[in-house]
Amino acid sequence: MSLSTTTAQTPPPIAPPVKVRKHNHELGCPVLGCTGGDVFSPSLVVGDDSYRVALVGEALGETEAKTGKPFDGKAGFKLTRLIEWAGLKRELFDIWNVVWCRPPENKLEGTDYEQAAVEWWKPYWRPLLSRANVVVPMGNVPLCAFTGRKGILRARGYFMEGDSGLGLGGVRLLPTVHPSFIQRGQSKYSAAFIHDIQKAVGVAREGMQFETPDYLLDPSPSVAYAWAQDYRKALQDAPTIRLAYDIETPGKDEDESESDEDDPTYFIWRIGFAYEPLRALSIPWEPSYIPAIKLLLASPGEKVVWNASFDNPRIRHNGVEINGLIHDGMVAWHILHSDLPKGLGFVATFTCPFQPPWKHLSTKSPAFYNATDADVELRSFLTIETELKATGLWSVYQRDVLDLEPILVHMSRAGMPIDPAVREDRAIQLAERQRTTLDSMTALIPPEARKIEHVYANPPKVIEGLLSRQTIKKVPICSRCGHHRPRKDHFKRFVRKVNPCGEATVTLQQQEVAEFYRLQPFTPSRLQLMTYQKAVGRAIPTKWDKKEGKRKPTMDEKALRGLVVKFPLDKLYPLVLSFRELDKVAGTYIGRPTYKE
Repeated sequence: MSLSTTTAQTPPPIAPPVKVRKHNHELGCPVLGCTGGDVFSPSLVVGDDSYRVALVGEALGETEAKTGKPFDGKAGFKLTRLIEWAGLKRELFDIWNVVWCRPPENKLEGTDYEQAAVEWWKPYWRPLLSRANVVVPMGNVPLCAFTGRKGILRARGYFMEGDSGLGLGGVRLLPTVHPSFIQRGQSKYSAAFIHDIQKAVGVAREGMQFETPDYLLDPSPSVAYAWAQDYRKALQDAPTIRLAYDIETPGKDEDESESDEDDPTYFIWRIGFAYEPLRALSIPWEPSYIPAIKLLLASPGEKVVWNASFDNPRIRHNGVEINGLIHDGMVAWHILHSDLPKGLGFVATFTCPFQPPWKHLSTKSPAFYNATDADVELRSFLTIETELKATGLWSVYQRDVLDLEPILVHMSRAGMPIDPAVREDRAIQLAERQRTTLDSMTALIPPEARKIEHVYANPPKVIEGLLSRQTIKKVPICSRCGHHRPRKDHFKRFVRKVNPCGEATVTLQQQEVAEFYRLQPFTPSRLQLMTYQKAVGRAIPTKWDKKEGKRKPTMDEKALRGLVVKFPLDKLYPLVLSFRELDKVAGTYIGRPTYKE
C-alpha cells in the first residue's frame, strides 16, 4: 500500500493589473429599476503588488450609493478592520460585488429578483476574474452566483470549483462569511474570516497543495485484520503514534458536535480508523470484522476521537473495550478556540487547509465519508496539539481534561487499568448525583408536561401515586335503576322472587367522571423537553438539518444554553445541562455501577 502524496500547483499567469477609474457607470439595471447614478465601479488594485485575490460581496448599500465606492459603509469598516487584523492591506485586494447597484430596501438575498439581478450584472464583472488567482465570495448571494448553491457556513473555508460557464479557468474559489454577518452579533466568525483570507492570499501566491488520500474501504475481514496488525507493529516501533477512530450511527449528527436525537438502540453502522495522515480504514460493524476492531481498540496506544461522549458509550455497549489514553479532539479544540463552532467540518478548514469538503457524502459514499472523518480527526488533533503547546495551553488541557478528578481516564499513561474498586465507588457516587439531579428536575415539571404512561379504563383499587382528571366518558349503567357499571349478576333472574332489573339492559350514558392515569418517569430527552416547552408556552428551538434542507426541533446543548440566557429564572435548563454532563462523564470515563442481585 503506497503512502499518500502531496503535490504543489504553480499559480497560473494572469493579466497584469490595470488602472481603473472609480466612477459611476452610465448603466442601469431594469431588474431592480436602477439608473446610472445608482451604480458604482469595482475597487481594483493599481500596481504590481496585488495579492491576486478578489473579495466579492453582494450589492450596493446605502452609504456606497452616496460615495460610489464598494464596502464604504459599516460593513466596509468591518471589512477593513478584519483585513488589518489578518496582517494584510485592503488596497491590495480587488473588491467588488456581484450586483453593481442598490436593490430595493437593501434587500437581495431570498427575493424573487435575486437570481435575475445577478444574471444581469454577470457580463460586467466576468472580465474581472482574469485578474485574480483566488476569488473569495463573501456570503450566500456571491456563493450562489459562482456555484449555483447556498449554505455559506458549510462552504466557507473550503476551496471549490465554480460554475464552468463563468470562464474561471485556473481561478479558485474560497468562500467566507460576509462582514455584515459578523457585525450582526456573529463576532465569533471573525477568526474564520481572517483565517480564510490569509489562506486565500497564501494560495494565490504559492499555489494549491493537492493531497491524495490512501483509504482502504470495505476490504475483506482478513485484509482488515492485516491492517490492524500493521498498526500494532507500527505502535511497537513508535509507541507515541495515535489511533483515531470514528463511528457512524443512526443518531449521529453529520457535523459530529451535536447529536441530540434519542438513540436507544446504540446501533453502529460502521467504524473508521487512521494512525497515519491521509491513510485510513473504514469497515462495517459486523461480526466478521469484530476481531479487527477489537485488535485496534484494545491496543495500549493513545487514541483520538471527536465527541467521545457519543462514540465511546456506543462502542462499549456493543461489547468492545477501548484501551489507552483517549484524547477528545473536540474538547482540545474548545480549549484552543472556545468561541468557535466545534463541528469537525468547521474545524478542518483551520487544521487541514487543503482538505476538500466531504460532509455532504455521508449518504452517497458512506465508507469514504467515514474514512475521511477518522483521517481528519487525526490530522486535526496533531495540529491542535502543536498549537496548544505553542500557546502554552497544553498544560490546561492536561490538567483540566486528562487529569481532572473525579473524572478517571479509562487507562493511565502506562496502560495500566484503574483500580476497579475505586472506579465502582466513583460510579456509585456519580449515579447518586444523577438520581438527585433527576429528582430535582422532576419536581419542576408540571403534570401537563409529562408523558402519560397508562390510563385506567376503570377506577383502580389502589390510587396512591396516581393522578386524576375530570373527563366525559360513556359510562355503562343499568337502564332501569341507573346503577354504574353493573355486573352480570345485577340482571340475574330468580324463580321464587322478582329482580326489578331482571329485564333491564346495559346502556351507555355520557357523564363527567374522574379518570385515573400514571405518568412516565421523567427523563431529559429531546421529546420530553419539547413537551415541556409546549406546556409552558415557549417556542421550541430549531436548527438547520443539512440532509433534509430544513429547520428541525432540537434540545441540544447549544439550544439549552440559549434557553438559560433567555429564561434565567427557570431552574430546569441548568439542571438538564448538569445531568447531561454527569451522564457524559459516566458514559465516557467512569462507567455505571454494577448492581448484584
